[in-house]
Amino acid sequence: MHAPPSDDWEPVDIGESDTSVYRLANTFAKCCAPSGIADLAAERDRITWFAATGFPGATVMDWLESASGGACLVTSAVAGVPGDSLPPASRDRAMRRLGAILRELHSLTDCPFERPLADVIATAADVVRRGAVNPAYLTDEWRRLQPTELLAQVVAERPYVESVLDPVVCHGDACLPNIFFDPDTLEVTGLIDLGRLGIADRYSDLALTTIQLHDEWSADPAPFHQAYGVPNPDPRRLYFFRLLDPLTWG
Repeated sequence: MHAPPSDDWEPVDIGESDTSVYRLANTFAKCCAPSGIADLAAERDRITWFAATGFPGATVMDWLESASGGACLVTSAVAGVPGDSLPPASRDRAMRRLGAILRELHSLTDCPFERPLADVIATAADVVRRGAVNPAYLTDEWRRLQPTELLAQVVAERPYVESVLDPVVCHGDACLPNIFFDPDTLEVTGLIDLGRLGIADRYSDLALTTIQLHDEWSADPAPFHQAYGVPNPDPRRLYFFRLLDPLTWG
């Protein structure tokens, strides 16, 4: 695992990836072993592209790499607080701002990164084959089934989803901890963890955000959907991408 740039950095326990994260003042360092260099470099490139769009988020400050020691990505910190830490009184307004900002994200053009559905399903199939599905990411209902059965549900629904595919620029992991807000104005101050950013079906973001609002806030996501512009979202696509996502982490 690559070390941060100096001994002054403090480790922080955030994220779910196979990286180590450190903080120094208003700067973060994400470090990986040699096997993770390609993924971390891909995240670096996405952060760089995203910053150039004018969207709020981190900026790349440094990149350190060695073939034997791994790599370290240094970025600026994003102001504000993560969505999962907002108090209940702020959540209705925050949902509306979140719907609006995702709509703006999905309206971006000329994104050079893609996340084809076939590739995502192939990743899920590999995770399932290796027995690497993390049960913590599954609902109680899904934990009663074998991962192969869950994957079979995904495969069965794939033709329908492909028939209505609506590709846009997606965050790829649009969960509340990855969306930062000004705690006073509730304006979105930045999007973080862009390792999965790319062209994908818009419901891949909508599904994750919707289930997060339910699980983390016990909230009716109607204000979010209204602000996004889909007051009556397709339940089959929401379910499909909600089920697919946890099969891809492993």
